[in-house]
Amino acid sequence: MKKIFLKSIIPVLGIVFFYACSKKNIPNATNNFRGVDSVSVFYVDSAAALEETVVKEEIEEKPLDIDSVLQANVNIEDELQSDSIYNVVEFTGDYPLFNGQVVAFGKLEKNGNIFAFVSPNIDTFTEDYTQIDFYKLQDKKWKYLNSEKVDNIVRFESIDLNNDGVFEVQSIGHYNMNGNCYNYFFAYNKLEDKVYNGGGFFSSIYEFKPKQSRIEVVYEGSWYMPNIKTIYYWKKDKLIPYKEVEVGLKIADMKHEARYIKYSENVNLDKDSVQLIYNKNYRGKKMEKFFEVFFQNN
Repeated sequence: MKKIFLKSIIPVLGIVFFYACSKKNIPNATNNFRGVDSVSVFYVDSAAALEETVVKEEIEEKPLDIDSVLQANVNIEDELQSDSIYNVVEFTGDYPLFNGQVVAFGKLEKNGNIFAFVSPNIDTFTEDYTQIDFYKLQDKKWKYLNSEKVDNIVRFESIDLNNDGVFEVQSIGHYNMNGNCYNYFFAYNKLEDKVYNGGGFFSSIYEFKPKQSRIEVVYEGSWYMPNIKTIYYWKKDKLIPYKEVEVGLKIADMKHEARYIKYSENVNLDKDSVQLIYNKNYRGKKMEKFFEVFFQNN
């Protein structure tokens, strides 16, 4: 949603400028998706005193009426493909509306149901979690299914994690200063008519390998954080860790260079986490090669 901010400084006390977006539909993937209005207001309060100018800026944004957005899109079936999710609320770069709301529509399989994925949160940065509400289109009405919680979210994507022709849903969160974000994966259970949270990871470096039901994830933090490579498998609608290797500084004080290497595994894929196998000094070509070609050799 494009917002224009008026930046003018006038040395007269108490002058306030207001700017409001003109009424229009929310930008989206196709013109058939319709939304509701959002309003941005810009305040300038300036005063001249001892050659100092004080400028205060405040941005207000009108929350989306979720019910209105859903009702405005009850005829979208012909516009959706079985491998796509349309994020109706447009964001700039990696940032959503300031109030944290997200709305998307998708079809997860050929001739399948139409779903709506909604984050109704307001002021999401002050909350410990972000709620996602799932709906299914039934007889031109949106049927509420259930809700799940994630750390935060910017948009939804679709991915067939196990190459079975039925797509899963991926929620992607805010990127931090190191380029990492929360990724969660969801699957629809037809028998229970419910969408389940299959787990996730915190990174923006990963590769999907659907034919193997596998995801290879690399976590790279700050200089004082470890580098971690993890292999996951998508099994029974859950993200199960298989093997993991971690390399980090023994003492992160910018004076010491000694590093460690930890290796963990869950070979039978029967647990929700990996178990530590060894913790050694990270030195020598053997250890370095083990880390470098970890994905290729496992």
